[in-house]
Amino acid sequence: MNKICVFYFSGTGMTRYIVNRIKQEFENQQTYVDCRRIENIKMSNIHLTSYDSVGIAYPVHSFNAPQIVLDFVKHLPKIDSMDTFIIHTAGEEHYINYASSNLLIKRLNAKGFKVFYNKLFAMPSNFMVKYDDQKTKELINEADKKIPITVHNLINRISHLPTSRTSVKFLAFFGRLEWYGARILGKFFYVKDTCTHCGKCANNCPKHNINITKDKVKFNWSCCLCMRCIYNCPEQSVYIHQPFKFIRLDSWYDSNIFTNK
Repeated sequence: MNKICVFYFSGTGMTRYIVNRIKQEFENQQTYVDCRRIENIKMSNIHLTSYDSVGIAYPVHSFNAPQIVLDFVKHLPKIDSMDTFIIHTAGEEHYINYASSNLLIKRLNAKGFKVFYNKLFAMPSNFMVKYDDQKTKELINEADKKIPITVHNLINRISHLPTSRTSVKFLAFFGRLEWYGARILGKFFYVKDTCTHCGKCANNCPKHNINITKDKVKFNWSCCLCMRCIYNCPEQSVYIHQPFKFIRLDSWYDSNIFTNK
């Protein structure tokens, strides 16, 4: 049986949904898949020799891979050669979002990870604009339809590497300013009086950016703007100060829509 390892980062669950669906389809095809969350990985525990190929999955942040993903790849060991694929999610399947993987592919190839497949899935937005239930269901259904085709292509090593125009690469380059802007914007996060200090936001923060004391929740300078603390809060107590209040959705999507089939 072939073995695949997928390293993934998912802020609010959209990318995790796709990764889980891909895992299910691979296993239907008698291919074992090990899915590992990037923020939980200790680099000393990465052993790639038992895998036939690896995947990297992430949500697009400002036309780029999140910095936490690129930092992870930077610390991967150099290898002779391994087939590698990329799965990324964004609010729409626009060619601009394919540019998000340019730097990632460059770093992977330099370490011996030979990227042969780069696939973008459109998923509901978690930033600024909330899609209505109808559009959300349509996106999920469309993504589900593409999963078997994607897995077929991966198993058969069918190459899919869309190229980006120079203008799009330029846009992605400047989009990396978000890595630094996110740290500043993270300082505008705050909690309302409804906060129970349960600690869920701090425990689940991929950057360990939140500290909780008996009477205070402090947001530090390492935010990557994944939005997890906002939408995972059981009391919906995490907000953003003006002038960035518009970034936060008023409410999260119906979880029943994302139930894996």
